[in-house]
Amino acid sequence: MLCAYSMGMGKTVLSIAVMEEWLAHDDITTCMVVVPASLKWQWAEAIARFTDVPARRRPVGRAHIVVPDDSACIVVDGTKTQKSKQYAAILETRPDYVVLSYENVVTDWRQVRKIRPDVLVGDEISYVKSFRAQRTKKIKRLTAGRRLGLSGTVIDNGQPEELFSIFEWIDEDVLGRWDLFDGAFIHRSRSGIPLAYKNLPLLHTKLTQAMIRRTYLDEDVARFMPRVRERVLPVRLGRQALRAYERIAQDLLVELDKLKAGAVDLAAMYAGRSDSGNMAQGRVMARLSALQMLINHPDLLRESAIAHDAGDGGSAYAAQLLDDGVLEGVCGSPKLDTLVRYLRKRLDADPALKVIVFSFHKGVLPRIATALSDWDAVHFTGDLTAKGKAEAKAVFASDPKARLFLASDAGGYGLDLPQAQLLINFDQRDSSGAMDQRNTRHVRASSLFNEVEVVNIVTEGTIEERRMERLAVKRRTNSAILDGRGADEDGRVVNDVESLRSNLTRSLSDLRRSA
Repeated sequence: MLCAYSMGMGKTVLSIAVMEEWLAHDDITTCMVVVPASLKWQWAEAIARFTDVPARRRPVGRAHIVVPDDSACIVVDGTKTQKSKQYAAILETRPDYVVLSYENVVTDWRQVRKIRPDVLVGDEISYVKSFRAQRTKKIKRLTAGRRLGLSGTVIDNGQPEELFSIFEWIDEDVLGRWDLFDGAFIHRSRSGIPLAYKNLPLLHTKLTQAMIRRTYLDEDVARFMPRVRERVLPVRLGRQALRAYERIAQDLLVELDKLKAGAVDLAAMYAGRSDSGNMAQGRVMARLSALQMLINHPDLLRESAIAHDAGDGGSAYAAQLLDDGVLEGVCGSPKLDTLVRYLRKRLDADPALKVIVFSFHKGVLPRIATALSDWDAVHFTGDLTAKGKAEAKAVFASDPKARLFLASDAGGYGLDLPQAQLLINFDQRDSSGAMDQRNTRHVRASSLFNEVEVVNIVTEGTIEERRMERLAVKRRTNSAILDGRGADEDGRVVNDVESLRSNLTRSLSDLRRSA
């Protein structure tokens, strides 16, 4: 079964209740929960909270968490030696619960496959949406008689193809053969690019055979959830930054014109999902990434150029921009200045306000912390270990001085932060699923507030405005498939948002008019 409840509605609690019910059967001994690495200890806390297993306090840096005793639940985490001992203990004691990450399934496959759990729960099961990813291939080989997938954003990018991969693990009989599925629900161009999605009411009906779905729109749910107020905080580029933006955008248009018309899925590249082995697409992605770095903070481009010249990664295109003098006179970030002014007012006005700030570029986060150094901040990025992430979450929850939770998209999946009342997106993702994951970290049934806020900082006249339009179409496709709402009278949703090429042309025209 797929549990596709919207974020914050209690999928974790529901699945623990289901596992407890199954564990009451004589033939069920071990439930394996596979989760994003950042959620391992959050799951352990939930098992300790919502079951009667023996529990203990575990220190995590400056804080502590309450988790089950190893006799009831083993969390696979730590060094290679520590994990080897944990896997040996799992095989010897067969605890009720085993919690491990998708990365563990890939890197520790020989040990993981020996566990042979009776129950498998895949949290954020959209992690297996990609057919080619190693974790998808391994998870599909990891099976059990009872399987429960959890996701509030089953379709990240408005693409039914992602559903097919997920249901190969959930129940392959639901959607049948790929060629029949593709022909029935996807209208493609001659070169294979999806142009529209069709027969979506039929697809929705087929999914309900093995899917339970609840959203905030359900009357019996809304009264348990905080109201959400969403707004846009507009920003304008300065004159020097505008000139740099135009140069990069023109370079991007040149690279797009070199590509054969219709041979590339521009929407996929726009969302950062191009073929890394294709050098032409790589040049497009480098310029698209440079645009976003410039908009977020020009120093991100400078740092990328310096790293490239030092042989430490970075971008060759960023180095070229620096050598050509494109960044001369481009100083500071209007976005950062706007964020700091806004948050200073809000934090001063409400001494209890806790705020989440998301940025795709983690290099922005220390700059935010420095500019707002009057208030304590915790950082949550992919660089942290699982225990480091547990510490950050625990400190933000328990320390009244910790007012800021500064996160890259490592914090976008499944994290429960009911202490926050305000969430700010410093930038936006092209994936509607990724944005919905971000925006609901504080929209929880466990929220401490009747109303919470989401603020999007958007640079006027740039690709960021067009990105918001694309997100609206993707959300309409998702709703048509999962909820039976959003398709036209013929059961279609057309990918009618402008292409990246026309998007850039329009944004350049808008910027010149505003200047």
